[in-house]
Amino acid sequence: MLIYIVVLIIFMAYIGDGVKMEIRKVQKLGYSTIVVSLPRNWVKEKNLKKGDSVIVRVDEDGNLRIEPYEAEGGKRKREQYVIDVSQIKSPGLVKRILIGNYVLGHDNIIFLNKNERLSPQVLKEIQDAISRLAAMEIVEQDLHKVVVQCFIDPTKFRLTGLIRRMYTLIFSMLEAVQEYLKDFDQNVLMQVINMENEADRLYWLIVRQILLAQKSWRVAKEIGVDHPYHIIGNRALAKSLEEICDRIEDIANELNRIQPENIEKFKEVIAILDSILGDLKELLSLSMMAFIELDITKANDILNTLKVFRDRIKELDTNFITYIKDPLILSVFRVIVSCIMRIADNADGIAEITINRALEMPSKICRWEVVEETAE
Repeated sequence: MLIYIVVLIIFMAYIGDGVKMEIRKVQKLGYSTIVVSLPRNWVKEKNLKKGDSVIVRVDEDGNLRIEPYEAEGGKRKREQYVIDVSQIKSPGLVKRILIGNYVLGHDNIIFLNKNERLSPQVLKEIQDAISRLAAMEIVEQDLHKVVVQCFIDPTKFRLTGLIRRMYTLIFSMLEAVQEYLKDFDQNVLMQVINMENEADRLYWLIVRQILLAQKSWRVAKEIGVDHPYHIIGNRALAKSLEEICDRIEDIANELNRIQPENIEKFKEVIAILDSILGDLKELLSLSMMAFIELDITKANDILNTLKVFRDRIKELDTNFITYIKDPLILSVFRVIVSCIMRIADNADGIAEITINRALEMPSKICRWEVVEETAE
């Protein structure tokens, strides 16, 4: 007897908020029908109701994929996310809502206030957010409404490429700071701040890609996510790189607090700082190569080197306290030392992610063996 596999929509709760994967039992309905329920949150997200149709596909691995289907012409429904601006009173929330929707992969976002004109503050927050998001544009605007749309094809941006670009920006930012320590041109510090804005755009794009990969295994394969476990590691890696960019921007802002003619007096301190930034750049370069190559030995060497590097930074901080008497300059250099320590901490985290990812595959160092045990 043929067994027909039918998808029966039953409104059931997830085990917990935010859970994307569950184990569900197949059940028998009647004499020959096997059914499995769909998660309630997914049904709600896709706006499915009793009687709606879904598409059931078999992928190349033999797994079933379920997608919403609109009966009229087989067209899929386009989702729009409408934000009622009249309900928002907290400054900065409009900007964060737009960035949050972008990260979640929402392509069409509408900011609406039916009762009043959109305030200049709301419009400014929308523009500020768009300036930090790749391929996000205003496509429609009137006194009461702003429609924002994202024009990204996620499959065109592989995660490895985006991570390389983040590293390249980090190197450029560090080189710019070192360049400033040579000629004290404050325009160079402004370039660091501009590069940090580009780093933000890359970071939000990476996070968007990661979350889209979590929703769709097809997208995950297209952008180079080989295993669900990698999603967490990639998110942690992206955050570490973004924080490194933030700390380099902090270094530039601190240096900008001192007039060039005042900082030039501390030539020995500047030489030491330049040397440390050069070593930091080398460590981050090795960190990138270890991650790309998934080289467990290189990653471990970085962790060992970072211990020595931190001791050197602590000694530098002590020297600053001893020899710099100007309160402003001492404050600036101590903040810079703190920023460098935090960058080292992030490099530490990246090396650990590299080791964990490398251990997922057998190697000369660590291989897998299956041992058959005999029952006593």
